[in-house]
Amino acid sequence: MAQARTMSDIDRQQINANISKLMAETMKLSAETSKIQAELRYYPAVALGAIIVSALGVAAAVVVKLL
Repeated sequence: MAQARTMSDIDRQQINANISKLMAETMKLSAETSKIQAELRYYPAVALGAIIVSALGVAAAVVVKLL
C-alpha cells in the first residue's frame, strides 16, 4: 500500500508558481483577445474609407482627363 505523503513547502511553492504562471498567461490571452476584437470593430470603417478614397481618386483622374 502506498504511503500518504504530506506536501512539503517546495511542493506548495511549485504549485503556487504554476498557478501564478497560468494566471499571467490567461491575462495575456485576454488582453490579446480584447485587442483583436477592437481591431475587428473598426476594420469595416477603415475598408469603407479606403474604398471612398479610391473612388475619389478615380473621379479626380476622370475629371483631369476630360479637362
